[in-house]
Amino acid sequence: MNILETIVAQKKKEVEEKKASTSIDALMKNAGNNSYSLKAALNNSDCAGIIAEFKRKSPSKGWIHENINVTEVVPAYEANGAAAASILTDKIFFGGDLEDLKSARHQTKIPLLRKDFIVDEYQLHEARSIGADVILLIAACLSKQQVQQLAQTAKQL
Repeated sequence: MNILETIVAQKKKEVEEKKASTSIDALMKNAGNNSYSLKAALNNSDCAGIIAEFKRKSPSKGWIHENINVTEVVPAYEANGAAAASILTDKIFFGGDLEDLKSARHQTKIPLLRKDFIVDEYQLHEARSIGADVILLIAACLSKQQVQQLAQTAKQL
């Protein structure tokens, strides 16, 4: 099994555990009404057109910055002209957490992208409930039909 297959298998296991403990209805009760447009942000002439990434570690590099604080970094990205921020929310392989994105949402007004291995519609509701404006779909770990369905659901949310 390669690293992508390993990550996806772990992610599917995590999603099933989360589904068993928290319903989509419960997630959506926490979803805010604010949403920031990535397209508008990237087209804004006052910003650099950059999506800055917040990442603590990677499977290939290991820890990059274990104790970095999202509530300091993401507002600094915004203050320095980033159009949006991409926040890794995978804990095991990237050292991220859903709380990172949730905390960043309270500190900034730029669009936030949840960067994770999205394998189930449940994760889209989860992303919306923590304040994500955009999600990343990794086509290499999804079928064409899954990409289309997840993209359609994401747009609806």
